[in-house]
Amino acid sequence: MKIRELGHVSLFVRDLDATRRFYGDVLGLAETGTGKDGRIVFFSAGVHHHDLSCELARAAGPGPQPKGVPGLYHVAFDVGTSLEELTAARRHVEAHGLAPFGEYATGFCVRDPDGHEIELYVEMGGPEMAPHTPQPSSRLGKAEPRL
Repeated sequence: MKIRELGHVSLFVRDLDATRRFYGDVLGLAETGTGKDGRIVFFSAGVHHHDLSCELARAAGPGPQPKGVPGLYHVAFDVGTSLEELTAARRHVEAHGLAPFGEYATGFCVRDPDGHEIELYVEMGGPEMAPHTPQPSSRLGKAEPRL
């Protein structure tokens, strides 16, 4: 078996209206539909029907977990190919009241309304420079993510 690409990411959320504002209004993803009688909203970056689905949580959760606890770490979105586009993205999220953190040369993170870490980055110099491009490993010939 060979995985061709990641199909989508699904998140449980507490408030669909806040989720719509964040992913639609702030990040600019297109809302492409709903499911389960309105309990799920789908968002697309433009290529697939949905890259992200957000479902209303069925139970109260503990909220964001400390870094390093097993589970989802972050979701990353490519916002361009230049530092100018990265700067524009940073200004945009700040204008929406978000506080960037975890800055590095080609990206930064923000939190969505449920505390999920969202990384925004630019791919400069082609895919080989992307922050999470798998690199060949000397162990068993498998790819390892470069973080």
